[in-house]
Amino acid sequence: MTPPPLKRAAAAVLLAALVSGCSLGSPLRPRPTPSSSTATAPVAAPLPPGRGGTPAAGLPDFGKVDGGDPAAVAKAALTAMWTVDTDIDASPMDAERRAVPMFTARRAEGAASMTPRAQPGNTWVTWASHHAFTTVQAQQSHEDGGPADGPTTAFQRWVVTVTPKGRDGWTGPPEIHIALVVLLRDDTAQPWRLDTLTLR
Repeated sequence: MTPPPLKRAAAAVLLAALVSGCSLGSPLRPRPTPSSSTATAPVAAPLPPGRGGTPAAGLPDFGKVDGGDPAAVAKAALTAMWTVDTDIDASPMDAERRAVPMFTARRAEGAASMTPRAQPGNTWVTWASHHAFTTVQAQQSHEDGGPADGPTTAFQRWVVTVTPKGRDGWTGPPEIHIALVVLLRDDTAQPWRLDTLTLR
């Protein structure tokens, strides 16, 4: 689903006013490597995807999500995006791809084409050493003065708490993320889908 120009403009204005930063979720995600146009910086080979399967903590049942409720769609998408399992995932991007059923076509295309070229980092290494998976709690947080929703555009703020749990009994410190999301749909007969996510 490609959002009409007015929807894209509304989302852009909101995000520019609220926050600037990453549009794909977790700080665990690797930073982009220099492009091939950099004269002396070699481009790293893409990381292979994980081996697939269902994370130990499980996933939302997308088929049972009420597509007419933007909060239900956002909660399912955010939960899936941060539900990782180091025994089956090569990086957090594997979780991002599992959330694609709750994305607009534009975001889904971006998630499918994004291939990490850097190792996920020290946090991931620690989690992997404990064969950890994450549990996720996503709670909508309402703010006064936010933009008003329309029939085909919804703006939401969520607090996402991610707790890593090792298969060896270890529990790591929880990570708390403030996520600003924009959900779109072509018309009121279509289901809502998450289009943009920015971390505050």
